[in-house]
Amino acid sequence: MIKSLLLIIIFITITTAVWCQVTISGTVFLADDHLPIPGVTVIEKGTTKGTLTKIDGTFLIEVADLNSILIFTDVGMRKQEIAVKGKQQIIVTLKTDCLKDFFDAQVISVYDNCGLLNNPLGAQLVMASPFLRIGVIKGSYSYQTNLAENYFQNGQIELSHYFSNCDFDMDARWNYRQFSINNNLKCSTFSFENDLNLRNIKLIAGYSHLDFNKNESLTGKISSGILIGFGRSFRLPLYPTVTGKVAFYRNNIEYQANIQGGYKRLLVLMKFYKLNSFNEFSIGIGTKFGYRLKSQKR
Repeated sequence: MIKSLLLIIIFITITTAVWCQVTISGTVFLADDHLPIPGVTVIEKGTTKGTLTKIDGTFLIEVADLNSILIFTDVGMRKQEIAVKGKQQIIVTLKTDCLKDFFDAQVISVYDNCGLLNNPLGAQLVMASPFLRIGVIKGSYSYQTNLAENYFQNGQIELSHYFSNCDFDMDARWNYRQFSINNNLKCSTFSFENDLNLRNIKLIAGYSHLDFNKNESLTGKISSGILIGFGRSFRLPLYPTVTGKVAFYRNNIEYQANIQGGYKRLLVLMKFYKLNSFNEFSIGIGTKFGYRLKSQKR
């Protein structure tokens, strides 16, 4: 009698355990292009039960109940935990990991510039620091002239990637522009700008100050205003990046446009600048090389 009772209890226990198993099915996609991801590890949280997604991204896993939590992990992907919440079929999207390599650090670039309108001779130098805790510090300076009364110079200091996470990063810069044309018009402007970089899109906003140093007849020769801009990177030959900025002053509008790209060590650029009666369109070709500090060579 006792043996029979024990057998009944064991049978009921096994049957209950089997009934408690719930099969969950689903598909795992990549968030960027919504393609299925094979080989993703799927584990029920708090257990050793697990499986891998198939070549089409699908999976099947048995869990204790419909309140279980599934953990999805894969190399190069961000770990994600999904609560089943009573569902027996789920769709999961994984994002790529946010480990970033800032290839614009520890680079020196040199350009030979040519202005097609007023300043045919010029050069440009760009230097970037190693990646520091606060980001990458960049400095650049360009100078163009006609070897007479005309010149156009541009300098800036930038702190790139001072804030960075998986979805976006931010840059801040101080930019100075100055030109003189025919000893009649001389002007200097400076601006404080901030960039919000969302993958291949750049949104720019800032404050700009304008000062006409000559020609007293100009109205509103000293004024300040807002600066806005937009940039976009393209997966085309030479991987060009296009940037445009506009600053609004009391009686003037300042326009800046820049296209630059390159392949390996070859660099190319085109720049356009307009303020009042001054216009300049420049093209440039250059090269870049990296460097290492003594502490990095050990």
